[in-house]
Amino acid sequence: MTPAYLIQNLSFSYGSSPVISVESFQVQSGEALALVGPNGSGKTTLLHLLAFEESAHEGEITFFGQRVKRETLVACRRRVGLLLQNPYLFHTSVLSNITWGLGLRGIKGEEALRAAVAALELVGLSGFESRYARSLSGGEAQRVALARALVLEPEVLLLDEPWKHMDRESIRSTEEVLRYLNRNQGRTIILTTHNLVGAEGLAHRIVHLHQGRLIPASPDNLFRGRLRNGGRVFDTGRVEILLPKPAAEATFIAIDPENVLLSANSGSERPNAFHGKVTALVQEHDCVRVTVLAGECFQLLLNSQQSSVAGYLQLGQQVTITVKEDGISVF
Repeated sequence: MTPAYLIQNLSFSYGSSPVISVESFQVQSGEALALVGPNGSGKTTLLHLLAFEESAHEGEITFFGQRVKRETLVACRRRVGLLLQNPYLFHTSVLSNITWGLGLRGIKGEEALRAAVAALELVGLSGFESRYARSLSGGEAQRVALARALVLEPEVLLLDEPWKHMDRESIRSTEEVLRYLNRNQGRTIILTTHNLVGAEGLAHRIVHLHQGRLIPASPDNLFRGRLRNGGRVFDTGRVEILLPKPAAEATFIAIDPENVLLSANSGSERPNAFHGKVTALVQEHDCVRVTVLAGECFQLLLNSQQSSVAGYLQLGQQVTITVKEDGISVF
């Protein structure tokens, strides 16, 4: 199957400040992908690049097998729907807002009305046609903006923090709509979010963005450093981590929190075993997140089968953590 997006050596800067730097990345057709990262990591900028609202300074994007060029930019843009974090609604009725884009494409009258009504029904806002758009709640406005994007039947839907202004019922309703569009209609969906629970329930894949770079693991244990000993050791300046195999070059190391083991035995001298103290214990759904200060500040997750271990932990307790080889990524 032809990928929806193939990105190669993509970079974008504001002035002299690099914002996006992606060497190689694919989004499959029909995939639901979540981009997760802190504020300022480049998520919104990347969406604008994928919506062809911004042009990369270097590199290229191939869209459904077609290399995007200046002369194909508008045609590609028409195949993508972009829902912004704070969508702008015109000072008109909900119906006028939704049919606006259709009018630009020459679709008017009864055909436009039927399409708008169907889009409102899909997002759970039937009967809102005559409502004044600027009087709506944040969640309602977000769903109107979603209907305005969907009425144009885009092949790809890009959403920037779609749940940010929504109440619980709007979040549930929107998740159902997005799941239907993806699973039943095969639409490619890419969204940015801080709502990991929602992302896990919807997305086939979650990708983390850090300082404009896509990283292959959770950013919970993301450390900058340098290689030593012929690429066998990654030195963060506070701890030295033995790598499973030598690396030719690397600036960051990422350690999966589910692949960090914890022991109350402080005498272990195994490879990648670090002694420290517990500084935080937080319940997360069926897991317990433990923070251990052991040179670096490590995060680890204890699942329901390990919950008995968490019951014996106390803040300030001395423990040993061990990083498993298969939880290490360098890049």
